[in-house]
Formats: sequence, structure tokens, C-alpha cells
Amino acid sequence: MSSSRVIHPEPAPAEGIRRFVVTLEDGAYVVVRVHGRGPRLILSHGNGLAIDGYESFWRRLTGRYEVVMFDFRHHGQSSPFGARLENWPQFVRDFDRIIAEIARELGPAEPVGVFHSMSALTALIHASEHRTPWRAIVAFEPPVPPRPDHADFESFFALHRDLADGAARRREAFENVERLAGSFASRPSFRRMTSAALHRLAASTLRFNEKTGVYDLACARAFESETFRLRHLGDAWGRVCRVRLPVCVIAGEPSPDENQCLATVARRIADDAKFKFETIPDSTHFLQIERPEACVAAFERFVTSL
Repeated sequence: MSSSRVIHPEPAPAEGIRRFVVTLEDGAYVVVRVHGRGPRLILSHGNGLAIDGYESFWRRLTGRYEVVMFDFRHHGQSSPFGARLENWPQFVRDFDRIIAEIARELGPAEPVGVFHSMSALTALIHASEHRTPWRAIVAFEPPVPPRPDHADFESFFALHRDLADGAARRREAFENVERLAGSFASRPSFRRMTSAALHRLAASTLRFNEKTGVYDLACARAFESETFRLRHLGDAWGRVCRVRLPVCVIAGEPSPDENQCLATVARRIADDAKFKFETIPDSTHFLQIERPEACVAAFERFVTSL
């Protein structure tokens, strides 16, 4: 049989015990999935990714918690990209609606938010300006843009320009999931992930196109690129520093020859905002996928301390 045959994503998206759709202000939608029972956690992901790709992390929590998770608009299982937006203000408005709908569907609770990168920054900005239900927020490497007087300002924005340019050049379609998983495996930045984790990540970030018979990026490259440009955020640093909830920032601890900008910025925002801070040894910005057991342990140390 030809190696170019269509192969549906494996492992299949974990369906959980409940599933419902939240319609956003412009008709876009997100699909919320619920796994496990216990105190409520709400989880989401980083730019261009999808929460199913973090299964090695969140699956370890479903035996003790009600794990509620969703993909941001135009990512993963959410509706496809339609028109260009001012992404970050839209994310904050979406976030307000999503967490309100979760409470309406599942009942009131005092959840802990567990967010990575894009979703962590969104959750923190939202919490600085809106009434929220959070007991606490765990933020894995929130990419908070530094102010011009910060030592990391130039390196942070240079990194994000590179990420935006790279996203704009991404291949848009793949004949099967293995092609994208193999592309990930060839990159040094993914070297700490197991083959199973790479396959889950690839499957969760592709969307099968019935018309063409191939897999498209679930997050359109133009949308991912624009998100990396971090526009329309105002003084994000000052906004995050106004958060008065218990917050724990958890960052990777890359080797000396790897880019440490995002981990350094995470430490600085934790210091300035007086948040708790932890690092995960031998990990990068993908720390929840690379070191899921250590990330769960760090999360539980913080929750236990509350």
C-alpha cells in the first residue's frame, strides 16, 4: 500500500464525559470537553497548537479533577479561520464568554486555570480587567511583552518576529498525520518529545479536509503569524502586574545553548507581579509535553499550598 494513503489521526481526540459548543460573538465557535470528576480545572494551549496535543500532561489529572478544556478560536477542534481580526483583544472577549458558558453548563465552581503561552497571557490579561471565578491561575510561560526599558525587550520581539515569519511560511496541507509528525521530529526544538507525543501534537493541529482528501493546518498560518506579532496588547506588562489572584508561573529550563528568552521573561514577570515561580529542569517552552510528570508535580505543589 502506498505510503501517501490518507490516514486518519491517531490517537483520536479524547471525547471525555461531556462535550458542548460555545458560540462566540461573531458566530465562530469552540468545543468544550470535560474529563474526570473532582475540583474543576480549566485548560487551554499555546499559539498554533491544540489542547489534545497536551494529553500526556492533562490525562494525569483526570483521576483527581474535573478537567475542562477548549481550543482557542481557529485552533484544534474550534471553527476554522474566516477573516483577519485584531487577535488579542478578540481572545480576551472570547475568553470572557467561554468561562461564563462553562459555569452555566457545568454549574458554578471556583476553578483553577491551567494555561500555556497564548492562553496564559490571555487569562492573565482577562483577570486583570474582569471579574473572574478563579481560585488561582497556573501560567506556563506566558509570553508577556516586556516594556522598552526591560533587558529582554529586543530579544523578545526579535524572537516573535522570527516566529511570525516562520508561521507565515508553514506548509498548509499534509497527505497524512505522519508527514507533520516527521517534520516535527526533524527539528531540534522538538527533540525532548516522545514519538507518541509528536504524533498527538500533529494529529491535534491538523483538520481533515473532506473536499481535498488531505489534512490542513487547523490554525491557518496567517492567523498563527498575526498572533505571534503580539499587536493590540497595550501595556501588557502593566496589565498582568495588576492581577491580584494567586498565580504560579512555571517556566522551562533549557540548556545553555538553547534560546532562554521566554523562560527569562516568565521569571521577570513573576518577580514584578509578585507571583510564585517554578522552573522545570531540562525543558523548553513545550514543557508540559516534554516533562508532563514534573509539570503536574509543580502544579500540585502550588494547588496544595493555597
